[in-house]
Amino acid sequence: MKKKGGLLASLRLLGYLTQFGLSVIMPPLLLTLLGWWLCDLYGIGVWLIVVLLVAGLISSGCSIYRFFRIFIRETKDEPYEKTPPEKGSGQNGKGDREDEV
Repeated sequence: MKKKGGLLASLRLLGYLTQFGLSVIMPPLLLTLLGWWLCDLYGIGVWLIVVLLVAGLISSGCSIYRFFRIFIRETKDEPYEKTPPEKGSGQNGKGDREDEV
C-alpha cells in the first residue's frame, strides 16, 4: 500500500470495505421489496418483482466495479523496475559478479 498518511489511508480502505457489503446487498433487497409491495398494492403480476430484482443486481454489479477500481487505485504500489547491468560492469543479471559465479 502507498505510504500516504499511513493510518489515514488504512482507515479510508476500511471505510471502503465496510461500505462494500451494504452497496451490494441493499439495492436488490430494497427493489425486490418495492416490487413485492407494488404487486400487492396494485395486483400486478410477479414480473415486476423480477424486473426490479434484475435492476438491483445490475446496480450491485456497478457498485462492485466502482469499488474495485477505487480499491486498486488506492492499493497500487509503484512497480519495481530492474535495470539491466551495463556492459563491462562485471555483473551478470542477478547482481553477482561474473567471476564469482
